[in-house]
Amino acid sequence: MAESLSVDVKTSLAWLFQDVLELSTVTDVARLEYATVLGGAPANEPVDLLWHDERAIAAGAHDDLVLSDLAKTLFGQAVSFNFARVRALLIVNLATAVGHDLWIGGAGAHAWGAPFGSAADLLQLPSDSCLSWVAKRAGWDVEEGTSDTLRIANPGGAAVTYRIALVGESV
Repeated sequence: MAESLSVDVKTSLAWLFQDVLELSTVTDVARLEYATVLGGAPANEPVDLLWHDERAIAAGAHDDLVLSDLAKTLFGQAVSFNFARVRALLIVNLATAVGHDLWIGGAGAHAWGAPFGSAADLLQLPSDSCLSWVAKRAGWDVEEGTSDTLRIANPGGAAVTYRIALVGESV
């Protein structure tokens, strides 16, 4: 039986904005949504890798994820995930205290800069927040040994736990 991976990606922002006036209330109710499916049907962009984890980073430390060689234990067996292209990325900062931010990107040697514009660019992910990126059509290339390291850094004074999921194509 052939393996198949199908991933539903959804995000939305819904709002109710009201301006209470003397004789009436003006209301703006709307929603902005994005939903897509990666993999599964032949018409969808191909994906054959899904890697996820919950990780802790000590104060002042960083976590370098080598996307061309991510390890995971599944059903008691060590498995290596070798991304050639990433189509979706979700990172959730589980810290709840203000100031327990994470910095994403800027790994220095072999930095994965594809979604950032530059290998040196950084994105701040504040506590109790998430980062969700999807590149359905083209994806972001991962070049083994050249640009394959995603750094998650914790510049703060306390350990921070985060969750991460990556969806993409193998080598």
